[in-house]
Amino acid sequence: MAKPTFLCTKGERNAAKGNGIDELLERYVRLFSSRFVWSGLPDGCPPDFIERQLFFCGGVSAKDVRGLGVCVMGAKPSTLTIYATPARWLPAGIVGSMNTTSTSLSLWKESDTPVLWDGEPMCDRIIPYLEIQRKALNALGCNLIGLTNPVMIECVPGAELNGKIIKNNLGAGDVFIPIIDRSALNANVLDLHATDHTANLLGVIHDADNTMMDMMYIQASMEKASGISVEEATASDEQNAIGMSLELRKRREWCEAINARLGTSFSVEDAYAHRGQDSDSAAGLEETDRGDEDGDQESEQSP
Repeated sequence: MAKPTFLCTKGERNAAKGNGIDELLERYVRLFSSRFVWSGLPDGCPPDFIERQLFFCGGVSAKDVRGLGVCVMGAKPSTLTIYATPARWLPAGIVGSMNTTSTSLSLWKESDTPVLWDGEPMCDRIIPYLEIQRKALNALGCNLIGLTNPVMIECVPGAELNGKIIKNNLGAGDVFIPIIDRSALNANVLDLHATDHTANLLGVIHDADNTMMDMMYIQASMEKASGISVEEATASDEQNAIGMSLELRKRREWCEAINARLGTSFSVEDAYAHRGQDSDSAAGLEETDRGDEDGDQESEQSP
């Protein structure tokens, strides 16, 4: 007897989870990590590593590890100053194993190098709103199912059902649509009398997204259905500008402190300013190329 489709083993449930990455959370991790551009990091260190460590650990620092050189890693305070900032810290968020025991001991050893401290990790701050968004998405899926019209087929055991299966690809995979012969068996469309809550649920999802974006000082990508006024847009822009200015100042002060301590050359800048510089450079190169082409044309026309 075949196993019912609604029964899944523990292994099948784990396999269905994929690689374990929460797609909702990963979206905000990427947005948070894209706010600043880091340079001068150790060889092999991803450009968004510091921001990701801040997102999950709330703090990041660097130290000289035996056999590895200068390493950047998440930091959890072991001793605090009177200003509630880390005086000494322990590594956090380290994945992988070390080749030697001496390297491992040096890596996990407590340190007193300067810490870029963000307090409570952004991950912990947005989790409550992320759970609201996830529940609203689940409820939205259930509501959409309830708004469909299932077909009830009336038959007795042993009756034969004549029909065809239409196969279609709608861009998201193969979809199989059954077509039955109503002359053989009675089939009725059921009305589940479900109330349409899609607009309200989408509003909850958008509001949760806007709140999390505000917490990260990022311009919200989802607007209210009624739109936003000029005053609301101006207040939001000013709040984001002030918050980003503070975040950038903290990162630059840490760069100065850690560079003086370890002799490194860490630097950081606002991603928006960096993008503007790239655009200006591209525009300058385009103007130069156009000028060269004009000069070539003039030289060809001259006798």
